[in-house]
Amino acid sequence: MPGVLAVLGACAGPIETRAGYDGMGLGGVGIGGLAAVAVVSSDAAGGVSDAARSAVAEALGRRNVASVVAQSGEPRVTVSIAERPSSLAVLTDDGRVVSGAKRRRLLQNCEDRTQRLLLVFETAGAPPVRAWAEEDHCKGDFSTSLMPLAERAVAALADRSTGVTLRSGRD
Repeated sequence: MPGVLAVLGACAGPIETRAGYDGMGLGGVGIGGLAAVAVVSSDAAGGVSDAARSAVAEALGRRNVASVVAQSGEPRVTVSIAERPSSLAVLTDDGRVVSGAKRRRLLQNCEDRTQRLLLVFETAGAPPVRAWAEEDHCKGDFSTSLMPLAERAVAALADRSTGVTLRSGRD
């Protein structure tokens, strides 16, 4: 019986959400001073991209930053999403690890996929700032991951918070 419980629990439990940023972060330009920002999708494919954009706008709204229609010269956050096999790492040209590879867990019956949400914050007169959040899932999909990813990516952008947090859900 304990073996059956271990197999059944292989797809549920703590989900690691990793987050990071590269640049000054919104705190560097004063998120308290930002009343509004345009939130745009990096592509016009719709579907998951629209849902990701909406999740980021909602997460920014919880920080009292309104989402507005994009106009030239206004601060903007571009939202991108990506998914890849977790066994593949992403490296920079100089060999720095952007996103590490993950091994399959004992008793895991499917391959993990890494779901990643990237935010690029741009404002006039400042270099772009990047923040991201990612999770590995065997059976979970983007629809259930988007809000936790958006919350962590916005926190990384606003507070420069990095590292790993745990949440419960379908792995």
